[in-house]
Amino acid sequence: MFIIHILSLLIFILILGFYLKEKLTDCIPAAVSLLILFLYGLSFGNLLWLTDILAPLFLLGSGILVFKMDRKKRKELVSFAGRELRAPAFLTALLLFMVVTVCVSGKLTSWWDDYNFWATDVKSIFYLDGFADRYENVAAEFGDYPPGTQMLKWWFLHLSPSEFREGLMFAGYYVCNLAFLVPLLERIRKKNVITMTIGAVLLWLFPSMVEAFWMDGCCADFTMAVIYGAFLTAVLDREGHSSLFYYGRQTCYLMVLVLCKNTGVIWLFFGLLFTLLYHFLHRRDEIFAQDRKSVKRGLIAVVCLPALTEGSWLSFCLMNRRVAKLTGVAVHMATGSMNIPDVQGQMVDAFLTAFLKWPLHRYSTAILNVSPLMLVILVLVIYALLGIRKKITGKDSRFLLLFALLSAASFYSLNLISHLTIFAVETQYLEPFGMVSSIERYGAPFTIGSLYLIAYLVLKSENAVRGLLLCAIPVLLTADYQGSYRALIGYRNTIEEIRQEREDIVDEKAEAFLAKIGAGTRKSIGRVLYLRDLSDISWVRNAYVSFEAAPVSVMYGNISGETTDSAALLKTIEESHAGYLYVEPLDEENQELFAPFMDGTEFSYDTLYRITGNDGRILLVPIA
Repeated sequence: MFIIHILSLLIFILILGFYLKEKLTDCIPAAVSLLILFLYGLSFGNLLWLTDILAPLFLLGSGILVFKMDRKKRKELVSFAGRELRAPAFLTALLLFMVVTVCVSGKLTSWWDDYNFWATDVKSIFYLDGFADRYENVAAEFGDYPPGTQMLKWWFLHLSPSEFREGLMFAGYYVCNLAFLVPLLERIRKKNVITMTIGAVLLWLFPSMVEAFWMDGCCADFTMAVIYGAFLTAVLDREGHSSLFYYGRQTCYLMVLVLCKNTGVIWLFFGLLFTLLYHFLHRRDEIFAQDRKSVKRGLIAVVCLPALTEGSWLSFCLMNRRVAKLTGVAVHMATGSMNIPDVQGQMVDAFLTAFLKWPLHRYSTAILNVSPLMLVILVLVIYALLGIRKKITGKDSRFLLLFALLSAASFYSLNLISHLTIFAVETQYLEPFGMVSSIERYGAPFTIGSLYLIAYLVLKSENAVRGLLLCAIPVLLTADYQGSYRALIGYRNTIEEIRQEREDIVDEKAEAFLAKIGAGTRKSIGRVLYLRDLSDISWVRNAYVSFEAAPVSVMYGNISGETTDSAALLKTIEESHAGYLYVEPLDEENQELFAPFMDGTEFSYDTLYRITGNDGRILLVPIA
């Protein structure tokens, strides 16, 4: 079946290219965006299984379409397919996707944020064929995190439907990111085996210039970064494209961007500002002035459809009571009910030190390190030089300079303010290493987006050899080679260590709990409240257990057989919104604590109970 799914996607890319008269490499990110949005729509009704029916139907329909074409049209399609499927850039992109998929096939979840949400949530989507019902979402503390990056991970996971294979999850993540980078291969003007190979290697190394979290986990900020960079490039890349493709891909990119992460709305704002200002500056250009109706319709789509996409997810979260921990913190901060620690001075010092001195990828690399400030200055200097050397117009040079300055100042100011408020309680940011990690990760859309746009402009304006060299040299000087190797191959040295760590953290008691709730199956019993003794608090173990439990949603609590009373226990049960209860033996055994919920029967530890209601009371009914 996986061959049918892959063929369907390839045929879809070919159809887009043929009817829109575009290079297939340029169509890849547009097709991936549309696939993500399509899967997103199916997920609301837990209908992702329909892809197994729709994919062969799409292939059948495509065959009928070709058969019914007139002879001239069919000949054009065959000629287009023969030419484009053999195009060096497209073949290089496919080969890059295959190599990365094979190389990361053995990768396991190891990054803390993946355990907290990105891997745990997609595991739930894999088993449920869509989104969980109200109060049944795994990783409840991150309930309103958008699912955009999860969709292509699911598509890859679904290629092996019998089991959840973490390597396929990472393949989906990396291919999703590379899909938005491969259009740069089309901009390499001299296409042969050598230049295409160099281009593929540079694409893999390129993000490591300024961002490191993508190497070990499914960092959604990085995905936003490559999409944002592709969007900026798409705005400037008007010549030779139809109005439908020009505005259509901008719209699709922004729709997916806001589905990557909550902070996507920030970069949506910058993206909209970029395209609207660019159109205003070029409103008298012939390419925009000759068909103002198309321009108006296109801009309306670019503005409205991403906003509607964001609204669809927020509405779903509101209806299903999905709220992230940080969203709650932001609300408390806005209402003045949050106690902010008095660490502003330390935070500012850490921010300034990190911003001025620390390498963006956190660790020193072999050749050259670039600090956040240095990168901002370099971006501004390059935009100025492109204008001075007449590689772009003076008007565009000034526009890019001002926009880069505005977006950099806005983002880094927001980043500092967030650490003085929402993240003030997180002590890791009081040190420059922790702070630069935040600047690097959350600022990836600015850094990678700006470098993406610069690469496009250099490759477009310089001759073939000079353009490739001018792009290659900065990457080769600043890339994190060790991290890039680890992400692709070197991770294999830590596989046994990761497995052992899981075995150590998910202890025998947790294993017994997982067996009782039916973890890791396509049927979820819903949400379970998992209670341990007050002396046994471990938020690390909770995250690991949640990952193993998915698609079952687990809430955690700690009680004392000595000090907790039935009223406090009742409150804990009610606030969890759980349908089941599981309690491990307490240090101070107290079955009487549970007596009000047992309807005369004796309570037992290590037993799964269904939480039911009867005459306004909560009752516990033993299951297993």
